[in-house]
Amino acid sequence: MGMLMRKINWDELAVPGLTGGKKTALTIGVFDGLHRGHRLLIEKIIAKAPDLLPAVVTFRKNPKPLNSLQKDIVSFEEKMALLAGFGTALCVIIDFSEQFSKISGRVFLETLNRYLCPAYIALGANFHCGYRRDTDAEGFSAIAKTLGIETEIAPPVLEGGLQISSSRIRAALEAGRIEEAALFLGRPIT
Repeated sequence: MGMLMRKINWDELAVPGLTGGKKTALTIGVFDGLHRGHRLLIEKIIAKAPDLLPAVVTFRKNPKPLNSLQKDIVSFEEKMALLAGFGTALCVIIDFSEQFSKISGRVFLETLNRYLCPAYIALGANFHCGYRRDTDAEGFSAIAKTLGIETEIAPPVLEGGLQISSSRIRAALEAGRIEEAALFLGRPIT
């Protein structure tokens, strides 16, 4: 798409004019690998443009510690390039910290609402956020409704009857099953 994606850190959210006066279509997640399930969420927010600004909230590093043998499926730089290539206009990057980990799901959503003005949020069915994962997709959606935000919880994307996930892709890569990993990702492994 060649659209320029604006990147901003979570602690800079209060910057004036961040969304250019537009409401956003938002999706939130770690998005390791940006597999077909993640792509579904991104397609949903892109479909809301140009009325809404397509925005992604993601993490610089996976907040879930991976074991020493595991690594991210794509580098942070690759993730940013893929998001921009898909048509994301704004990317909010969270550097997961002890302080950030203490925020409840409600406060997280209220912060997003204050600075990003979402009119629409797309979530994966297994979405969790907040202190000790206190808020799941249904709970987040219920809070969003009280703020007047439309939410959509996307069903999992299946392959071979099982949900496509970053852990399945990592397992395929570790076992040398490159074609299988590429199938889950929806693009060739580079």
